[in-house]
Amino acid sequence: MLILLWLLCVPIVLTDLVARRIPNFWLLCVGAPALLWLGWQAWLSGPQVLWVHGLGALLGLLVLLPFWWRGVMAAGDVKLFAVIGLMAGYPALLPVWCLASVAAGVHALVLLIGRSQAMTRWRERWAASRVWQRILQWRAGRAGLPYGAYLAAAALVVR
Repeated sequence: MLILLWLLCVPIVLTDLVARRIPNFWLLCVGAPALLWLGWQAWLSGPQVLWVHGLGALLGLLVLLPFWWRGVMAAGDVKLFAVIGLMAGYPALLPVWCLASVAAGVHALVLLIGRSQAMTRWRERWAASRVWQRILQWRAGRAGLPYGAYLAAAALVVR
């Protein structure tokens, strides 16, 4: 299961940081084998595995769903947290959520500092660079903090 978690989280860290996207295809490609593995584990050791991981998926979905309803979080972040709960189980959700929230808070603080008057020259150089222009093309107008990237990175740290 740890391999599946790495296969999911590493690409999501990169795509969410750069393009602000969490592809549903990746969530399905990792979630489906995780379900099969959990079914196999339940067959071998009993239904407790299903409770731990099934409750993790349900809690992961329900905890972040209100943020999506309020429009402060993208649906991909919510689905990712549910898949992390499915793979890691409910005991991992609180530490993952706390770590991701601290990382997102640091990101927001860096953005605020970057908007200060003292950073104007650096900001203008960066905005004119080809790298930044390419990143803006990949984002296609999507803005906001890459919370999914921080959820994925925190899941790797916790597990």
